[in-house]
Amino acid sequence: MPSPKQPAVPRIDVERHHRALLAAAADELARNPDSSMADVAQAANLTRATLYRHFSNRQTLLKAIQAEALTRASETLIACRLDEGSALEVLRRVIGELGKHGMRFRIILIRASDHNARFLTQRDQVLAPVVEVVKRGQREGDIRADLSPEWIVTALSSLLISAVRAAPATKHSDAEVSDLIFRTLVGGIATGASTGGP
Repeated sequence: MPSPKQPAVPRIDVERHHRALLAAAADELARNPDSSMADVAQAANLTRATLYRHFSNRQTLLKAIQAEALTRASETLIACRLDEGSALEVLRRVIGELGKHGMRFRIILIRASDHNARFLTQRDQVLAPVVEVVKRGQREGDIRADLSPEWIVTALSSLLISAVRAAPATKHSDAEVSDLIFRTLVGGIATGASTGGP
């Protein structure tokens, strides 16, 4: 005699569980990159069975967090009002806001995304609007024109990643780290006429 089917989980609950698991996983793995799948399920207040229904293994979960990180970064750049103010003012906003999200998605930056060609291509696509900001700064005379805009954005990205990876060893607040990154970057890219002040 066939066993009765389990009642279907309403779609709204499936989506809510998915979001809760992603959020919990990002927070838990940012706190402790070695957390287990069981730790993630517990952090989300859901069962391991529910977690495995959404993510068949740790690798699948990490890919989902990576996709979420890229989506959040893209949304963050839109919110940074890239057309308002000087290019250096925009870069200060971008560094501050991306830095906050970088800490949340720290696990992705720790797990050697530098060697993942697909991730790097997607990251470059997300950061393309910042390249345009740098080009504007060069046209307006605030940013050195002898440096490639793509190289400047790569340097910005590398500084952000390094700061996120080193976060547990530093005692700086998010605002202090953002200011350090901004001053380090601007020290190398700003023209002599630019102050880079807020």
